[in-house]
Amino acid sequence: MDMKSRKVVTRSGRRFRGYFPSWKMKRHIEWESLLERDAILLFEFSRGVASYREQPEMIEYEFEGEIHRYYPDFEVILKSGEIIHFEVKPASKLTSAELIKKLSAIKLHYERMGRDFRILSSDQIQKYPRHSNLMCLTKFQFNQGDISRVQSKVFKAIKADPNSTLGSLANKYGLVNTLILISRGLIFTDIDIRIDFSSGGNQVRLVTEDDHDSLLF
Repeated sequence: MDMKSRKVVTRSGRRFRGYFPSWKMKRHIEWESLLERDAILLFEFSRGVASYREQPEMIEYEFEGEIHRYYPDFEVILKSGEIIHFEVKPASKLTSAELIKKLSAIKLHYERMGRDFRILSSDQIQKYPRHSNLMCLTKFQFNQGDISRVQSKVFKAIKADPNSTLGSLANKYGLVNTLILISRGLIFTDIDIRIDFSSGGNQVRLVTEDDHDSLLF
């Protein structure tokens, strides 16, 4: 069973704010801010992410002559085996010189351990239209019902017409079915382009080998 290093709490001392139902991890991921919830979307929809979890461990680092405790917001394990710890922060807070010094001390500690530490800002996490697209797609991952037959038909349609679009597939096989297939990573559309449900909308293609290690961060 996946165990966190501590119970997710807010700075005000209240317990976690909410759960994100993860299709990838097959469990609920706890988040303590809306920005953390939005960051989870990047891990969830990055094909190159094998697994991720919230607040994985406590580390101790030196800052201004004292030892401090730090809990990273997330641990992400890539399909390559690389492990990355993330701190999630609003871009507005990253203008604080004091915070930057603390985060630099934490990053230095990770570098000394030969580990990867990264900061995800709200500018990266909530980039438009990617963020809106991911918020849309996550609503379809857990739709009930067997879509294997539709999936087979959609695959054949895309092979027959490499210029297939979200609109054209939705008209023939249903919008919900098409979005389920996209949300589960079974077919691909560029999520950096605003999802358009018209017949001339987003191009949709089959997933290729190059897509398997793709990352959204």
